[in-house]
Amino acid sequence: MQYKKLGLLFYTLLFASLAHSQEKAENIFFESPVDFPIYLSGNFGEIRSTHFHAGIDIKTQGLIGKRISSVDDGYISRIKVSVNSYGKTIYISHPNGYTTVYGHLSKFNSKIEKLVKDIQYQNNEFEINYFPDPKEFPVQKGDLIGFSGNTGSSEGPHLHFEVRETSYQIPVNPLFFNFKIIDNIPPVLYSLFIYPIDKCSSINHKKGFQDFKLKKNKGNYIINDTSALILSGSIGFGLEMNDYLNGSNNKCGIYSLSLLINDDLRYNHTLDKFSFSEAAYVKSHIDYAEKARSKKTIQKTFIAPNNNLSIYKSHQNRGIYNFDKDTSYSITLIAKDAYGNESRLSFKAMGQTLTMYNEIIQDSIRGQLMNWEQENQFESDEIKIVIPEKALFDSIYFKYSVSQTEFRAYSNLHHIHNIYTPLNKSYSIALKTIDLPNELSDKAFIAELSEEKINSIDGEIINGYIVAEAKNFGDYVVLIDTTAPEVSPLTNFENINDPEIKFLIKDDLSGIKSYNGYIDNNWALFEYDQKNDLLFYIIDIEKIEKNKEHELELFVIDNKNNVSTYYTRFYW
Repeated sequence: MQYKKLGLLFYTLLFASLAHSQEKAENIFFESPVDFPIYLSGNFGEIRSTHFHAGIDIKTQGLIGKRISSVDDGYISRIKVSVNSYGKTIYISHPNGYTTVYGHLSKFNSKIEKLVKDIQYQNNEFEINYFPDPKEFPVQKGDLIGFSGNTGSSEGPHLHFEVRETSYQIPVNPLFFNFKIIDNIPPVLYSLFIYPIDKCSSINHKKGFQDFKLKKNKGNYIINDTSALILSGSIGFGLEMNDYLNGSNNKCGIYSLSLLINDDLRYNHTLDKFSFSEAAYVKSHIDYAEKARSKKTIQKTFIAPNNNLSIYKSHQNRGIYNFDKDTSYSITLIAKDAYGNESRLSFKAMGQTLTMYNEIIQDSIRGQLMNWEQENQFESDEIKIVIPEKALFDSIYFKYSVSQTEFRAYSNLHHIHNIYTPLNKSYSIALKTIDLPNELSDKAFIAELSEEKINSIDGEIINGYIVAEAKNFGDYVVLIDTTAPEVSPLTNFENINDPEIKFLIKDDLSGIKSYNGYIDNNWALFEYDQKNDLLFYIIDIEKIEKNKEHELELFVIDNKNNVSTYYTRFYW
């Protein structure tokens, strides 16, 4: 009877926070934005590198050009065209208090397409952000608004679809809104991670975190290693897991995760909605260090002091449990998806009374203590760092070192703490320049070095230092960029048969800032597919006279104002 009461309490807490959004949504029947069965390649709350996914990604059968329609009556409240992010996007506001978002479109319907092109030519700019009057573009349920595509930061053809609360543009889980999506597959659990929270804690008498492979047993999950588990002191848990939906092999995110110890709910997070302003907190929600080391996404059930995500619906002591008694503990983790499918991991652990921990570590080895609640500064002969208050998720012992570079640079190489510690916001970094000629000062920038690429951080020279804002800890150095972007035509201008003119444009140092193309001395609407380094122009028969020779000029500028020009003639 006691177990049933605890179970009832758990489910009451789990669903109480969803009541308002779900009760409102269950009476709203949005029509599908596509005219074919919905299969998802991504779902709401799925963890991306720096944020939670704010919508669902609807597969378009690997094709561009599928019909996209409004899910309900309303009016188009925003039209956005961007090089990155959602690319070509439509926002529709509905009388029910929600706004729906349709991203990565290849093009809009003819009326919107004409307006967008007029604005682009009026501004001589590809990107636009236009807010129509409510009476300008009224729509009814099922009206054509555009066609599916792969624009912006999309990694393949699909429709990114969102539902937001109109008042504050808060994303809400679209799966609340009665779309005909089949899902009877529970989340899949891969590994359990157990973390000692402080220097006195241990796992099987060891100080570092440990991970345990999981396997399925009679419908639930158990730890693959059946040896006894001994926990001592303050402990946190995490799970590596994914969700899957019918008809798709894509890895999706779970809806909720709960931790129970001795049938007592210690932690629950639920992804019914969240604010865009919370995006950076995802770096603390996951095991950021393990993500950097192994690419694994581990969702933790314990919360850092400066992690203020609204998805945490219930927690005791920030999800941290103190195993301080020599007794057996029953531990259960429950992962659920939005359709109620769930997976459980249950295991036993023996607690162990803490023993005295007398290890003494010198501050010079440990590093400088930085409190997350305060502004922190670090300074040496060659570097000045200011970390704002609450830029850290938790207090750290800050470490710094410097070394010489193996390539031509205008500073030493600065090793700022480590890449495994996340930041909630940017911090100020000032690097002393070494032997930087005055004539090259406007070409200098701070480079963040990683295994994959160089990330440019623009700044300004102040009293021999270059000062900028950095988002990550890691390795930094001062470089210069005097090389113009690379511009390579992909079109044979001696014999143009295709109405699409294409260029490959690249800049491996400071990055591309802007581009402009002109045909017969008139600005031409070139589109930039940034993820593929592709710049292209579709010949406009209303602006380009046929059966005539034309002049084309292209200017590509990087972030240090190095300019590449390309000139040619072509017959069309």
